[in-house]
Amino acid sequence: MERVIAAAQRKLIPAAQYDAVLIDEGHDFRPEWFKLVVQMVDPRTSSLLVLYDDAQAIYGGVHQQKFSFRSVGIQAQGRTTILRVNYRNTKEILDFAAGFAQDVLKPHEADEDNVPLVAPVSAGRHGPKPVVIRLPSLKIEAEYIVQRIKEAHQQGTPWRDMAVIYHHYEPVGKEILAAMSVGKVPATFHKRATFAEDEDTVKVLTMHSCKGLEFLLVAIPGIGVMTADDAGQREMMRLLYVAMTRATKELLITVGEEAVETAA
Repeated sequence: MERVIAAAQRKLIPAAQYDAVLIDEGHDFRPEWFKLVVQMVDPRTSSLLVLYDDAQAIYGGVHQQKFSFRSVGIQAQGRTTILRVNYRNTKEILDFAAGFAQDVLKPHEADEDNVPLVAPVSAGRHGPKPVVIRLPSLKIEAEYIVQRIKEAHQQGTPWRDMAVIYHHYEPVGKEILAAMSVGKVPATFHKRATFAEDEDTVKVLTMHSCKGLEFLLVAIPGIGVMTADDAGQREMMRLLYVAMTRATKELLITVGEEAVETAA
């Protein structure tokens, strides 16, 4: 990336190559990436669309830095629109996720050159309340999740519309994959997933790799394993908020008592 930026600055890569550019997940862009993209937009159109949600910034990038659109060459004033309504999640899931992460999702206003943090507003679609269950061990958590996924499939939910999202591969992701193998649930590890139409498998994802995705049913195991110092707690909350809001209909969270005791 640094070589591309340097080449653009030296005019080895021509600027203004595109009539229009769309940046999705702009909250995970670094300032130098924005500066590069701005150079690539034809000034005759000035057509750059940036979608930005500071609540979902989980890669330690822009939200941890002093950032303004002007500083990266983006003309934002008079050209911004705030989209407040959340259409992905049911009201029950959105309220649960926002309540859980309320300490890092406190709304704050900003002028058009800076980034506001906007509390999402539910579109009013309803569904089951999220389920949080404590179980004796991580192994039993994994077995419980596999059983719940199999039941949902028997009730008509396609495998591809379900996901298990975890933070630590050792031991959480590894335990989940082992339980799915024993339970004969078709599963695809996130590094191998193509998300093709014929890939009818449950996706096993990390909290970082689930960005931008959505599933009817999402299970999040191993919450008790997620430990961090005070400085890392806010990042953990952001990660969990993103993971929880991948669910469009049902959300299942499990906590192992052994993990909680060890963490304590």
